[in-house]
Amino acid sequence: MSLADDTFGPLAGPLVAEWGSTCQYVRVNDPGVYDPTTGMVTNTETVYDVKAVMLELEPVEYEGVFQQADFKLIIDPGQIDNGYITTADRFVVPFPSGNKNCKVIDVVTYRGDNPISFEVVVRPQ
Repeated sequence: MSLADDTFGPLAGPLVAEWGSTCQYVRVNDPGVYDPTTGMVTNTETVYDVKAVMLELEPVEYEGVFQQADFKLIIDPGQIDNGYITTADRFVVPFPSGNKNCKVIDVVTYRGDNPISFEVVVRPQ
């Protein structure tokens, strides 16, 4: 393990558990299954109940690709079996109007030898 793993690895889990809100992370498993009869590829999904800290984006973060409705989620990798989040995945986030699917737009992984935390920009669909 690296010094970053030893120093920061244990921090994300308790902080997210304390300050996070409940949502679901939906991992799209790759590769999908091809059906030669229909010509369609069916993706399988794995759903994780997680806690994530939800934050607004700062205007300087828009960088021309983010939209005003986009927001950030901070999540610790231990909740998703230490896997990596990709732009094929999504989150189901509670809103006052009900749960919304939120597409992953961008992911920043903070890591040493192993992932320590993820900063995910999502867009409500």
